[in-house]
Amino acid sequence: MKNLLITIVLRILLIISFAIFAFVLVKNAQLSDMFLKREISFEYYMENEVNTGLYNVVALFFATLNSWYTHYQSKKRNNGRIIMKEIVIPEMIHDDERESEITGKSAKAAFSIMFVFSFILMASFSLVPYALNNPLSYAVFAIASLPIVGFIAYFIVSKVLYSR
Repeated sequence: MKNLLITIVLRILLIISFAIFAFVLVKNAQLSDMFLKREISFEYYMENEVNTGLYNVVALFFATLNSWYTHYQSKKRNNGRIIMKEIVIPEMIHDDERESEITGKSAKAAFSIMFVFSFILMASFSLVPYALNNPLSYAVFAIASLPIVGFIAYFIVSKVLYSR
């Protein structure tokens, strides 16, 4: 269960770092477009431009850490062999029927919750332009929250099923 928690936390941090990186890139593209259309001055452009190098390093760090950890756990369990199913679903052991059943039920519940949550997100997208001045940040982080909700649901359901 500890391996599952570490894997899910690493994947959530990776998704958040990619979302922040995408937000910064889109914000810089918007500023560049406004500057080229002469809607903002050069001084305003230089003051509000964000350096993407730092965000690139953070995203690369989390991607490397996530890849290393899943590779390490997969090789540790399988006597040096890498099995793709165990990289995608970190706690699945094929020999144990209870483990396979818990993994299947957890994945079904996570998919169902993500499915319902996606409809809530789509409905809220129609309300965002009226409530926020800049809907860009909401759009980026709302889309990034979809797999995060799935990971959290998978973890909670698997923890509940393990405790039975």
